[in-house]
Amino acid sequence: MFIIGQYDRGTSIIQKNLLLSLKKTQESSEKLSSGKRINRASDDPSVTGTISRLNSKIGSLTEAIQTAGSAKTLTQTAESGLSEISNILNSIREIAVQASSSTLTTGDRTSLQTEVNSYLTEIDNITKVIKFKNIKLLDGTTPKVTFMIGTDKDSNFDINLTDSDSSALNLSSISGVNEFTSGRVASVNYSSSNLAANKIKINGENALASTLSSDLTSGNNTAAALATAINANSNNHGAEATAFNKVNSAAKSTLTMSNTFTINSNVISVQTSMSNLVTEINQEASGVTAVLNSDNSITLSNTTGNDIVIAGNAPSDAGFTAGTYLGYLKLTNVDGTFVKVEPMTKNNSYASNTGNISDLANFGFNEIDSNTIVTSGLVSTNALTTSHDIKINDTSIGASSSSSAASKAIAINTVSSSTNVTASASNLVTFGLDLSNLPTASQVQINGNTIDFSSVTNVTDVITAINNASVGDLRAATNTAGNLELTSASGQDIVIAHSGTATHLFASHTDATDATISRAASVTFKGRISLTHTSGDVIKISGNNV
Repeated sequence: MFIIGQYDRGTSIIQKNLLLSLKKTQESSEKLSSGKRINRASDDPSVTGTISRLNSKIGSLTEAIQTAGSAKTLTQTAESGLSEISNILNSIREIAVQASSSTLTTGDRTSLQTEVNSYLTEIDNITKVIKFKNIKLLDGTTPKVTFMIGTDKDSNFDINLTDSDSSALNLSSISGVNEFTSGRVASVNYSSSNLAANKIKINGENALASTLSSDLTSGNNTAAALATAINANSNNHGAEATAFNKVNSAAKSTLTMSNTFTINSNVISVQTSMSNLVTEINQEASGVTAVLNSDNSITLSNTTGNDIVIAGNAPSDAGFTAGTYLGYLKLTNVDGTFVKVEPMTKNNSYASNTGNISDLANFGFNEIDSNTIVTSGLVSTNALTTSHDIKINDTSIGASSSSSAASKAIAINTVSSSTNVTASASNLVTFGLDLSNLPTASQVQINGNTIDFSSVTNVTDVITAINNASVGDLRAATNTAGNLELTSASGQDIVIAHSGTATHLFASHTDATDATISRAASVTFKGRISLTHTSGDVIKISGNNV
């Protein structure tokens, strides 16, 4: 039994050793075939941990490389959109340079603005479509995108995305070019009575300093002198004025001159062709430059704003009309914003009606910010009748059927499709009543309608009597001061004719501009007109009968 037991134990040891040797042989064979010293964790546990960490880092670095590639693609996509926007901005800049020409009409400027607006729309469209994996890159909805391009916590890479649409680029606020050109300045003496410093506002501030130059008050109101006066107050209103002048001749297919004429007192001799005439003017006429146009007309111009005076025997032989031609003004805001010019009126949110559209025209300022309603002074009898040259946005206004503000508004609205400007008219007359004279106040005619006030006893009765007469759209009421007001929403004339002792009933008359009107046997009160641009753009008013 002892011998057998020893044998069993020996056999077991031999088998164990054989298995161990076989295992080592297999491991050696595996190393030889794989070329690796470690094929499993048990081969070398400490080294296996290191390998595992390295493999993990390799995987992270591989992912980081892919992420960096995505970041590159994102930036390239954004760059392509920004490049397109940059090209568009260059196009807009070219239009701005083109718009700076003083020879452009309002229609020209409107066309240029339309082109600019289309470019702004294109910019906005670009910002909407430029995307990376559904992330909009240029519209401001995603301020930042983060990429991890390394294997540690500090390897994040941020790409900041900025809103690049027209609004963010401060382009959407542009409602027109930031400068405009006036009509010809008017030939008047500027003084506290006809154009006080505060009658016309530029950017909400007085156009002129409180002290007017002697050139203006003495009647030497050239465009150059006005530009100097405006610039004297630039520190307050922020605008700069430059002056220029130009005069166009009629187009002539052939030139037949039999007489000389003068330009600024310089004699222009007889010439046989328009080109020769241009050469003669440029040689002889000081203070002007002559250019022959494609239609065979001639443009005389200067860059000073001084007057151009055409006179002599027969300037019409050369296509010119004799006269003294005052210059034009061009206003530009120093900060590049849009220029706002307006008369000082209650309609323009000021405390009083110091200025009116007549002041605007006399000053040569015939374009104003569209956000402001342009309100005229009292309309004249002659304007817009049979002979006129009034234009709104360079479109001629036809004759009105009568001299009332109502009829003139209708004439303006007839061409609204061309001007994009609508007119409304109104009239307001305020009366102070002397009720002590009611017993002797027999009759009054209002617009030809006889009204009997002999039986009224108070203001209310006066109002009732007028309203019961149904005089057109006239309505009577009392204001906050207790005075009688007659209004016409259509702007019809208000004619007060007195008989008997009726003048004593209306103790005072005040027209729509708050001016006091003397009592008389018959008084006609004219209305006023307000103009508004239908699409919030510039309103330009020009002509000798403005």
